[in-house]
Amino acid sequence: MKIFKKISKSEKSFFFMAPALAWQICFFLLPLLFVIQLSMCTNLFQHATMEYFLEVIKISHFFVIFRSLLLASITATCCLFIGYPVAYYVALCAPARMKSKLMFLIVLPFLTNLLVQVYAWFFILEKHGVLNKFLSLLGFDFGHLLNNQFAMYLVMFHVYLPFMIMPLYSSLEKINIRLVESSLDLGASYFQTLCRVIVPLTIQGIKTGFFLVYVTSFGEYVIPSLIAGQKKYFVGTLISEYFFIGKDWHVGAAFTCLSSATFIISILLYQVALHKLVNRLQRV
Repeated sequence: MKIFKKISKSEKSFFFMAPALAWQICFFLLPLLFVIQLSMCTNLFQHATMEYFLEVIKISHFFVIFRSLLLASITATCCLFIGYPVAYYVALCAPARMKSKLMFLIVLPFLTNLLVQVYAWFFILEKHGVLNKFLSLLGFDFGHLLNNQFAMYLVMFHVYLPFMIMPLYSSLEKINIRLVESSLDLGASYFQTLCRVIVPLTIQGIKTGFFLVYVTSFGEYVIPSLIAGQKKYFVGTLISEYFFIGKDWHVGAAFTCLSSATFIISILLYQVALHKLVNRLQRV
């Protein structure tokens, strides 16, 4: 009995971690392994071939991947530049009694289904929608604002902005405000304080928010399909076409592997670029 108690005490962390580990194995590693074998085998782990990869290595497919990388990059960058001042105000400038209310407003979209948010934009952007009526009062007439790139990027920005603000707020809230005051008292301008003190102290929050938005928006399927009018293919829509419409699972799996490999390389490049950017800002 004592031995059992001793073992259970020493392995307590493992038992707590076991459900999360089982979840990762069942719903991430096993499906990933299944997709890889689909892309390389004609039967289940038999008859290995590169035929499916050769079929997806085309210029048109790389254009689709590049379009999704551009979508993810623009969404993450816009969310960072708009989300950082918002998170800064809530964390360091807002009155203490207002912080909980402001944070509730920021996380409020999480309480709403994504499809509801997307369809709400139909009523705003359609020809007789709220935005067009407002613009017509000012003398402008842009016609139908749906089914174009502008509408897609606008909805992507709206949906993913809370994913950026949350980690930024968490990092900014931990900053000792005396460090900022000391920098200003010692003669640094506010821009220098921002570059040399605030941004380096919140770089982990910036990386977390940026990659959280970048990763999730890369494979976005709903917003490009509904808002952009399916005029152009993105990674999520093309994978859906291969798996659910064309029923060509092997080629779909090969394209999934190809796009994932390209995406991982882009993440590593962004990681290096962010590191160099912070070093450069510290020399301002």
